Amino acid sequence: MYTSIQVGDRYPVTFTARLAGTILTMRKKTFLLTACVLKITLSFVLGQDGGLWDVVQTRENPCRDTTCGEKQDVCECYLIVEHRLTMMIEEEGTLVVPKGGQLYDYDKPGSPIIKAEQIPYILTADGNNSRLVITVNRRFPGPQITAYEDQTLIIHVRNLMHTDSTTVHWHGMHQQGSTFADGVAMVSQCPIGHGQEFTYKFKAKPHGTSFYHAHIGDQRTMGLYGALVVYPKQELPSATRQEHVVTLQDWNHEDDAATLYQRMLYGIYDQARKTPYKTTSSRDGAMYSRYRFHSGLVNGKGRYYTSPNVHNQAPLTEFDVAPNRNYTFRVISAATLYPFRVYVEGHPTITVVASDGFALKPMVVESFIINPGERYDFILFTDKPKDNYLLVAQTLEVEREITRRGEYHVAEAIIHYVGRARNLNLAKSGKNMCTASKKCVIFNCPYLLPTCVNEICKTFNDARTDDFNSRPQDVRNIDNEHFFNFAFPGPGGFMEGSVNGRQFVPPVSPVYSQPEDIDTQCDVNCEDRTCRCTYTQEIESGKVYQFTLTNLGNGKGWSHPVHLHGHSFYVMKMGFGQYNPGGNLTDSTADISCTRGSKGYCNSPIWADETWNGGNVPDLVLNDTAQKDTILVPTDGYVVIRFKADNPGAWFFHCHIDLHNTNGMGMVIIETPEKYPDVPKNFPVCGVFKEEENDSEDSGLGFGAGIGVGIAIILGVGFLIVVVVLIVEKCRD
Repeated sequence: MYTSIQVGDRYPVTFTARLAGTILTMRKKTFLLTACVLKITLSFVLGQDGGLWDVVQTRENPCRDTTCGEKQDVCECYLIVEHRLTMMIEEEGTLVVPKGGQLYDYDKPGSPIIKAEQIPYILTADGNNSRLVITVNRRFPGPQITAYEDQTLIIHVRNLMHTDSTTVHWHGMHQQGSTFADGVAMVSQCPIGHGQEFTYKFKAKPHGTSFYHAHIGDQRTMGLYGALVVYPKQELPSATRQEHVVTLQDWNHEDDAATLYQRMLYGIYDQARKTPYKTTSSRDGAMYSRYRFHSGLVNGKGRYYTSPNVHNQAPLTEFDVAPNRNYTFRVISAATLYPFRVYVEGHPTITVVASDGFALKPMVVESFIINPGERYDFILFTDKPKDNYLLVAQTLEVEREITRRGEYHVAEAIIHYVGRARNLNLAKSGKNMCTASKKCVIFNCPYLLPTCVNEICKTFNDARTDDFNSRPQDVRNIDNEHFFNFAFPGPGGFMEGSVNGRQFVPPVSPVYSQPEDIDTQCDVNCEDRTCRCTYTQEIESGKVYQFTLTNLGNGKGWSHPVHLHGHSFYVMKMGFGQYNPGGNLTDSTADISCTRGSKGYCNSPIWADETWNGGNVPDLVLNDTAQKDTILVPTDGYVVIRFKADNPGAWFFHCHIDLHNTNGMGMVIIETPEKYPDVPKNFPVCGVFKEEENDSEDSGLGFGAGIGVGIAIILGVGFLIVVVVLIVEKCRD
């Protein structure tokens, strides 16, 4: 019998059964030898990890099973970054729709999707429509990485986005001696291009709640983030056996990251009505930038409210709890812009026990406020009647204005008491009752509330550390101090993000590994203008620094959560503006002078009272000072932080609102360049290519170059023969 396979139109290929039989009767030894050679060759080509890249895309754990345990020294993980679509079953090419807190095939409205293998990989966001997101291991947000303090984290990142480069920053990790693994594009590394891989290697320190996220452009806005939890060597006083992780995001379901940034710069319009979008503010009058909030997400899920009381019934994240137990909730803000006030429906008190990974002396509150880049741990005691409750994160926008627009701006998740039937489609949450006799305590306020309301605001002036790694006594005295004004100074109508009037321009090569290629340094004097440059401030290892972060001048008005890489700091004092009895800002703090310069930009702030210089600031918190790595600088106010420089490297220092950072509100702290960690072998290099004017017009190789190429080919072929012989001999053994 003959079997013919037609290949194209001209070349018939015929195989006989006899040939097939010959193949099947190959000697076993020859077959095994061939298989062995193939296996070893593939291991050279694909590496030893070839199979793991596929495995991590089909399970929740992104790490090797033989690593990351409490008694192990290494935690090795694999992250694949790629674009995907929400509200789709990709394998079937099927759109899904929400109803009653569940998902349905668009053409099968009577049968909810309940396949366990499908649910984790159907990305919903707010269920409004199908749009592009960035995923890690096919998940949105990315999978949680769990490690133990002082483990060596080895994380391989592969970029499979077709059009975008990326980097991944390990937010909260100090990167002691590993500047090259900090993951900031053009500060610590070159971007990872399409199809490329980059391996990050660093110590898991400090312990606590951290996260990883993109650090190029505004990719975090599109979903490139995930939780990173590091357990301490010794148990914290507030530790509980049960815990849940909550990642928050403010979601715009219409535009991608690049479009959102352009809209912040030039305006948002209702395209149908041809009317501009009016920005919102918080109750004290602080403004929010042009970023339209459609929905809030908890762990990648949320509901779109089409009116203040009606939503689209999209599924929410669920947290199961047993009655009468303590649960730790680790809350991470991966938000683009908005701060959230977090509370639990039906539970009038929760206990805040940590911020940015550092333990705090427990604070019993009704709610707390979390800004982009911050993390808070709170304990919930589940002593209420068995039922389904909502965990609510509501934006700080003036609620009556949001209601007037016919909107409701929250992120929600379901807290389900085990033993009660699940309700997947809960109604909008009611608020916890605050009265004059039983006021609600709110922690981490960005403003000072009037005394007439039924709320009490606490700030980091009221917080105290309870972390065994904290050493506030080390910063009681300072060696140097600097002022940094985070604002949008400039002539009205076109004001750019900057620090001390320097709008950050990313260099064409990394500050850490290729400092000699940077040619965008800043001018000395930028008091009355905005300088566009790569702003740096050099500090010296071993010394204690006081940074006073201000939000003043004609570029004030927007509060800024500021994050320092490579270190954590102690929050010595928060200073606020001046308020009227109704709680509205009327003027800036009188503690800071903006008299340098003639245009009121405040690009060179100083203490109004010169006796405060040298660290002599009144009302500093000197005992049990709270430790953090991200702190909100309130509009019209300031924050005093201190830290000991103990980590030579190039460290980004910036506003953690993605859109403000992209607009230039950042700088690099250069710590003792002569003590930088060595640049790793084969570390990627990048920069500008320009053809020299005196290059020869002849594009040929030339005689000498031709000989060189010929020699290289001969040597390469010879090396290949040697490798093949060695493989065969190894397999014969």
